[in-house]
This record gives sequence, C-alpha cells and structure tokens, in this order.
Amino acid sequence: MTRKMLTTAAATGALALALAGATPAVAAVAAGTAATTATTGTATEVCDASGLQSGLWTKLCYTVTEDGVQFTGRIGLAGPPSPGSPPLRTKLVDAALTTDIEGGESLGTVQQSLLFRATTLEIAGYGGTVPCGSTVTATFSVSADGWYTAPISTSVVVPC
Repeated sequence: MTRKMLTTAAATGALALALAGATPAVAAVAAGTAATTATTGTATEVCDASGLQSGLWTKLCYTVTEDGVQFTGRIGLAGPPSPGSPPLRTKLVDAALTTDIEGGESLGTVQQSLLFRATTLEIAGYGGTVPCGSTVTATFSVSADGWYTAPISTSVVVPC
C-alpha cells in the first residue's frame, strides 16, 4: 500500500470508530453534513440547513424546548475578502423566515429589510408551543442587489 492509501484507510477507520458511539448530531457533522449544535442550559441549538443566497452565506437554526421550537436565520459573509479586494460595502438585504406546522397551520412569517455591514445578522422567527409530535418546518430566504434567492428549509419534530 502507498502512504496515501494507508493514511486514507486509517482516517476511515478512525471515523467509523468515532461514529459508533457518537450522538446523531455529532455523527451528522462527522459524516459531512452541515449540522452544527450548541448547547445552552437544557436547550440545544441545531443548525442543519445552510446555503449561498444573494452572494451571502445563510444558515437556518432551531432550538427545541420541552413543548416547542424556535427558529433563527443567520446572514453572514460567504468567505473572507481576498487580499487587495475593494472594501466591503453596506448592502440592503430583504430576509423572510416562515414557520409552519405540518398540516397547514402557520406560526407566522417574519420579513425584514436589513443593512448588511459584513457582520453576521440574526433574524428570530416565530416559534412557541406546539403539540408534541408535530412536525414544524421553517424556510429562510434572503435577496439583495437583484440576486436570485435560494431558500433553505429545515423540519423538526417536537418531542413528547
């Protein structure tokens, strides 16, 4: 075996061992999905949907509580500026975060026009108490400067 093949085999084996005892969120991250988690107190924030919209990086996160869910959309830079590139300019972005319970009931839509100044913006969406076992879906879209929008969505089941 070549050195490269040995390194690849070792990394694959280590990943398999790590995933064997990992939580689903950790396994999703290790397997290469875009899921990230952050725990504060008893609530855990999960960010499992992200994408490029209007030249900006967008992320859709949710926090599940004992009897509900809260969604947050984030808008940030798609990457660091290249050396020698012109200074980043402020741009007006229109953001929409829609939250629905499976079966047609809407929890609401938040629509905001914001000034993006190269720092991450957060948009808190509607959430709250929903019946246990319900599936709640959120969709986050951002448009700016006439660029196309490519909404991102995520769904979560509220535990019983």
